Amino acid sequence: MQDKTINSESGDTKPKDITERSLRELSLEAALLWNQIEDASESGAENVENLVKQLWQVQEATESKIDSIAWIVDYLKVEIDLAKKRLDAVIELHEQFIAKKEAQLAGIKQGLLWLHERGLIPKRNIGKEREIEIRDNNPKVIPKVVADCPELPDEFRVQELKSRLDLQAILDAHKSGRDVSSFAEIQVGKQVRFKFQSSRAKVKHSQS
Repeated sequence: MQDKTINSESGDTKPKDITERSLRELSLEAALLWNQIEDASESGAENVENLVKQLWQVQEATESKIDSIAWIVDYLKVEIDLAKKRLDAVIELHEQFIAKKEAQLAGIKQGLLWLHERGLIPKRNIGKEREIEIRDNNPKVIPKVVADCPELPDEFRVQELKSRLDLQAILDAHKSGRDVSSFAEIQVGKQVRFKFQSSRAKVKHSQS
């Protein structure tokens, strides 16, 4: 049986079990073994056979590492979803609290305005340390007509003409082969997907 240990890249002389290596280390080891197999074709079948066995061990460890990473991702997604649900519950609780306090505050203000409108309290109400003042807000306009109403004087109308980039049209033109580099940069990002193998992929992988 082949030794399942390898020295780490950091120069540490302590052997590292194959199951403890990172996906990057396993990938580099596989590439190295492939090169050694190609170079060992003239050194005899026994040497090549040993290298193939080592490559097989690395392949098995790589598959296990890939599965482990994918399962960890699934676990993290579940934890994130649960945390988000707890956060939503906390946010909802605080939103209800805030809404209740805002309603209480609005009720106090409306009560004071009601008293003032009926002449029961003046604009300025002086306490020992604080003061309650009732004053007018800044004026605001409530339109009664739309901007294109013919009765509206031109001085009260603003003509606006706005254009915008049709990003979808630019992307469609790029996909059709047109050069859009003079006015747009097309960026294509990368994403990592974690999924279960299909039955067909499993059969193909097992035969490779």
